[in-house]
Amino acid sequence: MESLRLASVSFVNADPLNYGFLHGPQRALASIVLVEPSRIAGMLERGEADAGLLPSIDYQRLSGLELIPDVCIASRGRARSVYLASKAPIETIRRVALDTNSHTSAALLKIVLAHRGVRDVVWGERAPRLRDMLRDHDAALLIGDPALTADTDGLIVLDLAAAWFEITGLPFVFALWAARRPAVTRGGSAPFLESLRLGEAHITDIARTAAGRLRLEPATIEDYLRNNIHYRLGAEELRGLDLFYRQAHELGLVPQHRPIPIPGMRQPAVSMSGGGA
Repeated sequence: MESLRLASVSFVNADPLNYGFLHGPQRALASIVLVEPSRIAGMLERGEADAGLLPSIDYQRLSGLELIPDVCIASRGRARSVYLASKAPIETIRRVALDTNSHTSAALLKIVLAHRGVRDVVWGERAPRLRDMLRDHDAALLIGDPALTADTDGLIVLDLAAAWFEITGLPFVFALWAARRPAVTRGGSAPFLESLRLGEAHITDIARTAAGRLRLEPATIEDYLRNNIHYRLGAEELRGLDLFYRQAHELGLVPQHRPIPIPGMRQPAVSMSGGGA
């Protein structure tokens, strides 16, 4: 595979995916830049990167992208790093501050709140500083490292991946590798999988390195990476992703529902109009 320009996420949950491209033999295949997740779609659209760890909702918003199979950032339940922190009961909130880094999680929050009958919400975007966000809002959405390190004492916390699993019985996919050049996907997922495998073999080292930056115990970070996040894009993840896209389209959050081809897939019986998995 020819040398690639990759754009990936600077949060600790992406470190295992990035590891080989930063520290392993995959360095010979690609250069990688780490940025906030909200910037990656624009970098792909402007041709500043050949592939990126894309917020999953942006795959529906951009044309000409191909998914790289097998790898993602997902959660089968409590994610710990994507949540709504609220001063009031969730059903009563009317003003919500959205983390400026968030695309996918903002869409997921709107879907979860719609399932709970919470409507007529006024949305605002704020830098991810929880107490500042809550000064003029009832609740705040945080993602990634700021969510892991925020002080939520005294607040109601709604973990969005856990809420999604409760509604659908499916994992939630937050981000996935997508490419704008066919040459990338012709090479398959092997370099991305190998980078991840190397990262998974060094989870303890990743956690130890990140601990100083995040001011968290290494064991806390290692537990998060091993037990709250997973990285394999399998059939269940693809079903959850396709359902997310359908519901985002029903709510008008994306202009179309571009299906993901999954052989033999049966759609879960979950609709924005009601019903459960």
